[in-house]
Amino acid sequence: MKYDARFLGREMVGSEIMFFRVKKPGEFKFLAGQFCFVIVPDIGFQDERGLRRPFSIASSPLEEDLLFVMKTSDSALKRTMSGISPGTLIAVESPVGNLTLPNETNVPLVFIAGGVGIAPFRSLIRYAVDANTGHAITLFYSSQIPEETPFLEEMQHIPKKYPRVAVIVTMTRAGEAQANWSGFTSRINPEMIKDGCRSWESAIYYIVGPPPMANGMKQMLQGMNIPPARIKMELFTGY
Repeated sequence: MKYDARFLGREMVGSEIMFFRVKKPGEFKFLAGQFCFVIVPDIGFQDERGLRRPFSIASSPLEEDLLFVMKTSDSALKRTMSGISPGTLIAVESPVGNLTLPNETNVPLVFIAGGVGIAPFRSLIRYAVDANTGHAITLFYSSQIPEETPFLEEMQHIPKKYPRVAVIVTMTRAGEAQANWSGFTSRINPEMIKDGCRSWESAIYYIVGPPPMANGMKQMLQGMNIPPARIKMELFTGY
C-alpha cells in the first residue's frame, strides 16, 4: 500500500550524511527496526535506478514524524531529496522487514552498526527506551569520524537514562577527525564484543551496514561460535 507523506525538511551531518523527515501519515503503522520504500517526485533528475528506494525508518513508532538517513550521492533519487522543498508530497509504502524486537525480553540483544546502518538501531533503541520494553541491548557502532556519525551524541547519552542499553562506539579514521576522539579506534573485533557484553555467548545479534562490513561481522561471529540462527543481518548498499 502507498501513502502520501509531506516532506518536512532535511539536515546535514558533516558533508555526506543527510537526515530527511516526513510527516507520518495517520494510517501508517510500523514496528521499530522496519524499512519502507520511498518514492520521490520527478523534478528533473533521472537515472536507471529510478525514484523509488528502500530506507530504514530511523524514528521510533512512538515519534510523530518519520525520520530517514542517507549518504548523499549523484543518484537521481538522492539529488531529488536534496532539491525538493518542505511541503512537497512524497510517497511511502507499507513497512516491511523482520529486524524487530523479539517478544521475549530475557535474551540479550547485540546490535552491530556500520555508518548509516545505525538507522534501524536508532528506531529500535528509542522505542525500547521510550516504551520501557525491558530488553537488554548492547550497541556496537563503527564509524569513521565523529563529524560524519549520525545520532552519535544521542546514542552516547542513552545509557545514562536507561541502564539496560550499553553503547560502544569506535572511530576507524579518528586521526582525521577535527575534534579529539578518546574512544575506540579499531574495527569491531571479538575482544571488543566480549568485553562490552558479558552475556555475548547467549545474545541474539543484529548486523546492519555496507556489505563488506556486514559480511565480515557475520564471519567474525561465526568464528566466535555464534549459531547462524542467532544472527540477523541487513545490508546497506549505498544506492
